Amino acid sequence: MADEKKQNLIRKLQALAERGVGGEQETARRKIAELMAKYDIEEMDLSEEKVEVHDFQYHGEFEERLLCQVIYKNAEMSDIYKKSSGKGSRNTYFIYCTKSQAVQIQIEYDFYRDLWKEEIDLFYKAFVNKHHIFPESAEFKNTLSKEETKRLMFMMLSMQEKSPVLRIEGGD
Repeated sequence: MADEKKQNLIRKLQALAERGVGGEQETARRKIAELMAKYDIEEMDLSEEKVEVHDFQYHGEFEERLLCQVIYKNAEMSDIYKKSSGKGSRNTYFIYCTKSQAVQIQIEYDFYRDLWKEEIDLFYKAFVNKHHIFPESAEFKNTLSKEETKRLMFMMLSMQEKSPVLRIEGGD
């Protein structure tokens, strides 16, 4: 049996060991161990992906923190390098990981970054409304859904009660 065929058989058994039902999983695991010993195949030989350098761009302090969190979640952090550009430009992290890890990192980072932008927009609206940072005569049309309005109200309730008037008077 050619090496590639042996490795493909073991990969198929690995899939069965992960997705199989009941006794299939245990039987597949035993067969994998048996075949790997018989054909002198190492775990690394089965890996379809090599560890390579992948780059991830971010902009600003929050995006950097978020990217690092996603990287820590998805890849071992043995080697990570940061390249900073001038202020206001994109910065880059270079890490050693597999292609599938890089894809997962990028997907999660893009998702959470976009979600953050949505959340921060709602937080801003809650903050402005909580502290009445608008003209007294302003009239507003509520363009938020019922769910967003409910979330906005809860956010406002959880915010601190502070006023610049109290600061001027020396109270807070």
